Amino acid sequence: MSTPYASNIKIVELLERNKAQTTEIKIFRNGSQVVPTAGTYSLKKPNGDYIVDGETANIDGAGTLSYNHTTTELNENLGLGEGYLQEWSVTISDVIHIFRRTGAVVLRRLYPVVSDMDLTRTYSDLEDLRPSNMSSYQQYIDEAWFQILNRIRNHGAGFEYLIMSPEVFRSPHINLSLYYIFRDFHSSLAQTGGRYLELATEHHRLYNSEIENLSYQYDQSHINRVDDKDKRHRGQPTIFLTRSGNYFRFRRRR
Repeated sequence: MSTPYASNIKIVELLERNKAQTTEIKIFRNGSQVVPTAGTYSLKKPNGDYIVDGETANIDGAGTLSYNHTTTELNENLGLGEGYLQEWSVTISDVIHIFRRTGAVVLRRLYPVVSDMDLTRTYSDLEDLRPSNMSSYQQYIDEAWFQILNRIRNHGAGFEYLIMSPEVFRSPHINLSLYYIFRDFHSSLAQTGGRYLELATEHHRLYNSEIENLSYQYDQSHINRVDDKDKRHRGQPTIFLTRSGNYFRFRRRR
């Protein structure tokens, strides 16, 4: 039986068109990162044609595999949208393992707007509460962001790279980050109740309320600008019980 190694794939890989960029993957087993002996990288179009076909991947001392895309590979003629596929062929202990990751070619990524400063403005004592072995709350902020990106896709709210108003995610991102922080504080105390559990519960409630009522401006046509400045898309689509609604996930390529 093949060893079930785990890759660190959290979200769909977004590749910006006509821009040189690096893509990477990390492999884990038994709580540690694995150092492969060899690896190759491929990128397929939605129709199955190869953009990159079995090129040698870089492997650093920690075991991270990476590939540097050129602007020629990600040229302006590539279709925008979903359906691209990355394949990493990784040799570990003389056995080849294939790790797949879905991808999309986009005009722009969606970046978060929350940092440690936003959290300490909410609770000034977070600086003093932070464990001595941590210099930042970034790991919680990042995990909250990945969860938000996955929720956008999995709850039918569109594609994150077409959202044109990142500022709308500030408050739910703060609340989800604080939920993870206070939940971790509570867990470390091994208590059944207490202040940290109450704070975690409250911020999770606020996050759910905000993310479900979110609305934002959207680039439905892949033109790198808002389609309709007077129209906003809902983060939680309306469910129609008697007929189809007007909401749909747009997958146009151009």
